[in-house]
Order: sequence, then C-alpha cells, then structure tokens
Amino acid sequence: MARTRTRRPPARRPRPAAKRRAAKRPALRLDRRGWMGIAAMVLLLAFPPTRHGLERAARAVARAVAEARAAEARERVVDQYARRYGIERELADAIERAARAERVDTDLAFRLVRVESAFNPRALSPVGAIGLTQMMLPTARELQPGITRDRLYERDVNLRLGFRYFRTLLRFYGGDVRTALHAYNRGIGTVARIRAAGGDPANGYARKVLGGPGASPVNTAPPDTTTPNPTRPKVDELAPARLPAGM
Repeated sequence: MARTRTRRPPARRPRPAAKRRAAKRPALRLDRRGWMGIAAMVLLLAFPPTRHGLERAARAVARAVAEARAAEARERVVDQYARRYGIERELADAIERAARAERVDTDLAFRLVRVESAFNPRALSPVGAIGLTQMMLPTARELQPGITRDRLYERDVNLRLGFRYFRTLLRFYGGDVRTALHAYNRGIGTVARIRAAGGDPANGYARKVLGGPGASPVNTAPPDTTTPNPTRPKVDELAPARLPAGM
C-alpha cells in the first residue's frame, strides 16, 4: 500500500524591514507649537483659575474697546462745539475736559463761557474779573489758596476754577440752574438780599446763558432794576463773589 505524502505549506519569507515599517500606523508628530497648544488646553481644563484669568483678560479687552469708542464719541462732540461757536478746536477740547472734570453739563459750560468772555482767555471786566469764566481773584483764592493773578489767566486753571465755583453754587441752591447762574453773575449776597425783600433776583443773565448759541460780548447782563440807584452796579453783581461761609 502506497503512503500518501502530505504537502506542507510553503514557509513565509520574512518581509523586508522597510516593508514592515511601512505597514505600521504612522506616528503622530507634533512640533513645539503643537505641544504648547495641547499643554495649554490641559491646563485650561485642569485649573479653574486659568479660566478666570482668561475671563478677566476678556473683560479688560471689552473695557478697552468701550473706552476707545467713548474717546471717538468725545472727539466728535468737541468738533461739533468748535464748529457751533466758531472757536479753535483746542479751546473747545479744553472747555469740554474742564466741564467733565468738574461735573458741569457740557452744553451749559460752553454757554457760560460764551456769555462771560466770548471765549476770550484775556477778557478783563471793569471790576477785575479775569479770563474765560470771569473769575474774581478773591473767589479763586477761596477755591485754590495762593493762586496768583497771572495763573488765573491760564486757560485750564481759569476753566476749572470757574466751573468748580458754578458747581458749588448748584449744590448750594439745590440744583436750581437759573438761581445758580444769577448768583454766579450777581453774587450770593445780592441774590439773598433781593429774595429777603420779596424781589426776584433775575436780571436776564440766566436767560442769556440758557438762550441761543450765538456769540455774546463780555458782561452783557442788564443792570439791576430792583434796587435803588442802579446807575452803578455793585462789584458782586458783575462777577463771581466770595463763597459763603461753610461751603
């Protein structure tokens, strides 16, 4: 009986090393920037303070954008006032800044300067009221002790002190703009005396300030007609007077 030979399958030949490497799944290779990104993501997920820091940064960016937009809006406002009153932009910018610093309404600040000095920094009244807001030196020294006459002619100093004085009057009269304006022009003492006698301290000054935006000369408020002998107005009726006690 013949024996049947079983054929063995041919042995597999070992594949070349290059082919074996090609068959493997390619490894993920990251450069330095990629690893830094992964590390940042891991830290962001692992540490809440990191997320809070990014939130603070985002809020800071939002504030910066809002401030930039506000600055652009302010520049447009300054340009509008410069055109409206026919003054240099630098002066309009100074008035706006001083009014904002002293918390005086911007439109009212421009109107006040228009009536007081016609936007002339060197304006001088017959009784010695100085500059853009026509400040008397004694009044200025109540607000800023030691200030000199020469310094009161400086544009920014004069604007700040004039608006500060007007703001003080607004507080004194409980926000009554018209009465504060009359006191700015005539003096607190004069307003008090007229009111005590049952009179009206209005002399047209408040109407002139709050009226139209046209140019006005210096000290054009009509003379007082409620007191005897109005031919020579008192000093405190022509310019800001001393602050009352306790203010």
